[in-house]
Amino acid sequence: MPTPLIYKLIYKFLLVRIPIFSFALIFAMMSWGSLSFVYADTNLAKNSSAAAISNTATSATEEIAKVKQQDLNARLLMAAQRGDVEEVRSLISQATDVNVRDQYGWTPLLWAAMNGHTAVVQVLLVSGANPNTRNRYEWTPLMWAAGQGYDEIVRSLIAFGARLNAQDRNGWTALMWARDGQQKKVVSILQNAVN
Repeated sequence: MPTPLIYKLIYKFLLVRIPIFSFALIFAMMSWGSLSFVYADTNLAKNSSAAAISNTATSATEEIAKVKQQDLNARLLMAAQRGDVEEVRSLISQATDVNVRDQYGWTPLLWAAMNGHTAVVQVLLVSGANPNTRNRYEWTPLMWAAGQGYDEIVRSLIAFGARLNAQDRNGWTALMWARDGQQKKVVSILQNAVN
């Protein structure tokens, strides 16, 4: 087994032989009679630390952006539900997802169509909202608007390509919903659009 004096000599030899600019740390470790040295390069340590800090900062920035996007999307869903057309425009200009879904599969367009917010429906459609979106019950904005008798919304949805023959889980179409709700004007609009 080497004596402590040999370790000191090896340590001093390494201090002289290894350039100062790259020398960071030498540990002498004894392990069952063998000597091993662990050498760490200053530049490597600096680069590793910088990379770790950069990755952490990037990760934090991405997480903040994700939370901000979720907040904007949630605000868009609420604004569409309330019929706040100015808020909807403002949120769309901030790059929100016009086809975002809540936990039940509702999109801003579904909320606006169901609640009869014509101006919001039109803003969403012009901004790229999918007129054939469905919630988890397979209801489309056209079905909601037809069943409620919102004729202007029905016209807008048809103009933007809403499928007239789309069926919900029970096989009902927008026309069937309009008839069931006794929405004569909407029934006429849908029949004319089919023919």
